[in-house]
Amino acid sequence: MDKEADCLEEYKHLYAEIGRNSQIAQNVFVANVAVTSGLIGYGLNAGFAPIFLAPFAIIVPSLFFLASQLESTTRIAAYISVFFESSSNELNWEQRRLTLRTAGLPSKRKYTLSLSGLYGFVSIVCVLLCFHYWAYSRFAFLLVVVPVALLVVWGVRVIVRAFSLELAREYIAAWEELATDESHPTESTRRQ
Repeated sequence: MDKEADCLEEYKHLYAEIGRNSQIAQNVFVANVAVTSGLIGYGLNAGFAPIFLAPFAIIVPSLFFLASQLESTTRIAAYISVFFESSSNELNWEQRRLTLRTAGLPSKRKYTLSLSGLYGFVSIVCVLLCFHYWAYSRFAFLLVVVPVALLVVWGVRVIVRAFSLELAREYIAAWEELATDESHPTESTRRQ
């Protein structure tokens, strides 16, 4: 194979990985909704407050896992932008998409805000239901719920950061530095 065919093959594999990341994120979200709905239904039937805390055993790790998938997508998109699109007049999707995101078009962070909003909403519902059925002291409730709520807030912040314009720019700068180092190997050797 020639170099151009190799590059096109790598380009296709990178977009396939972005597609896999997206599919994994969708599957995790659907699993979260199914399990959380089941636990809420069971909790409403049983009237047992701790059942409403059980979804957090899935929600919290999922938030951080989804953030890793989104960050991977951001990293790959930045790589594509630097190593494929900067030298091509035909391949410019990522650069054009970044230009639109920078301008705030068509809307800013619609995906991450809706994803984090849904997780936030489900978390609030679980906490409110837990509070409603809580038969123990209010102090015990706060002792259990406050750390869980902090983990959810932290997870939502990580998701928003993982798909942010700021992180995309950081990855682009890092990939550009690597590209410069690769094109001038003696300079990169001196830096080390």
